Amino acid sequence: MITAFAFAVIAATVPTGLGVYAEAGYDFGGELPKAPQATCSVADFGAKPNDQADDTDAFEKALEKGGVITIPAGEFTLSRRLFVKKRGTIILGAGSTKTLLRFTQPLEKLEPSPTKNAGGQSTTVWSWTGGLLVFQGTSRDGKASALMPAKRGATKLTLTKEADFQAGRELVITLHGDDAGKLVSFLYANEPGNTDKLKAPKSVELSARIAAVAGNEVTLTAPLLIDLPEAFTPTVALAGERDEYGIRGVGFRLTRTPYRGHFKEDGWNPLEFHDVHHGWIEDVACSGVDSGIFISGSHVTLRRVQLDAGRKVDVAGTTGHHGISLSGQAHRLEEFEFKTRFHHDVTFERWTNGNVVRAGKGVDLSLDFHKEGPFANLVTNVSSDSGAHFFACGGGADLGLDAGGWNIFWNLKSRKSIGQPSEDFCPDQTTFVGVDWKPAKGSTFKVQPLRSGEPTDLWLALRAKPVGR
Repeated sequence: MITAFAFAVIAATVPTGLGVYAEAGYDFGGELPKAPQATCSVADFGAKPNDQADDTDAFEKALEKGGVITIPAGEFTLSRRLFVKKRGTIILGAGSTKTLLRFTQPLEKLEPSPTKNAGGQSTTVWSWTGGLLVFQGTSRDGKASALMPAKRGATKLTLTKEADFQAGRELVITLHGDDAGKLVSFLYANEPGNTDKLKAPKSVELSARIAAVAGNEVTLTAPLLIDLPEAFTPTVALAGERDEYGIRGVGFRLTRTPYRGHFKEDGWNPLEFHDVHHGWIEDVACSGVDSGIFISGSHVTLRRVQLDAGRKVDVAGTTGHHGISLSGQAHRLEEFEFKTRFHHDVTFERWTNGNVVRAGKGVDLSLDFHKEGPFANLVTNVSSDSGAHFFACGGGADLGLDAGGWNIFWNLKSRKSIGQPSEDFCPDQTTFVGVDWKPAKGSTFKVQPLRSGEPTDLWLALRAKPVGR
């Protein structure tokens, strides 16, 4: 039970505007569909488990039909990329240890895409993006309306003129950039670090939802994560249709060949939600992969995702590049487990915000804030057997500090002491509460203890009684 005292302590400890984190994930933090009624099975189109025959044609026909598609228990062999394009498609396996998908070719063999990384090293784009099973989202560009400036924690927006908005609708709030890089500095809470090679974004989006409309005043269901300054010409638009994609109870077993190392990946990447708005992934296991799951869009829930090696690790002790990568807004990753170490376990991509990572663990977990300003995200109730790489981050040189402003780290634990972040990790406007490390002498990091009565999982506390609403 969360006491009134505990909420008073939370309110005094962390920044304002936290209630919006309670809406991270599918359906604004709502429940996932429990038992959707099946409309077809891949078996209806000729797919048979465990016979080592190519089942790709059958899967493509089922995905073309869409609806709720079941996959029986057993192993299925697939030779091409699969795309889900029909809104509302849900894939249901018999369980992540029972229904197994084995792709026979990596992405670089199927669709060669050689390139170079930020340091000039030859590699492939599949080193950091793409999936063999792709849920393809849809554009959500609505007609933008101009906004008056607003402060962080506010729940009311004022339009410069009335628009056709209704209660319950989802909104996209946009801040518009400038050539001088002022938006970059703002999203780093005015401490951007070295940004010599950073290309300023043309715009940055946030997710919101309407509680009520009165004339040109819109009341939100949760407070703003950040200020909306006049200098960045804030606008708001209706978000459009939801994709309503889902996948549950499926395991991916891709390759047994040894991992070749960082930026030497072949593209054994099982799953991508590309520009998906409102989707979910539950009870999914990935083994023998270069990267695990790539997410972009908004409001995707990932629950009970497990990653293990399934192959020999490289000389650095890693089994792949990106484990789970989050791009966009308001995703929620929870109850996850890394049984092996990736170069980056959980990645926050450029300018991503409003995401929640909670109730997960790993053998040597890394929280990779990948530069270019991922801001205002919440990590809570996460543990690592070895804390050495907890704050080990990647990204190219001179692209700003690792993390943007206003991120919150709450109750991070390790059997061993957590390795301290680099001094180039984050701005001062970052909250650390209950993190298992002792800042080094002279460090600028300010770490507060988790005190008696405070919740161990801040997201659960916000769901029980959101702060700032």
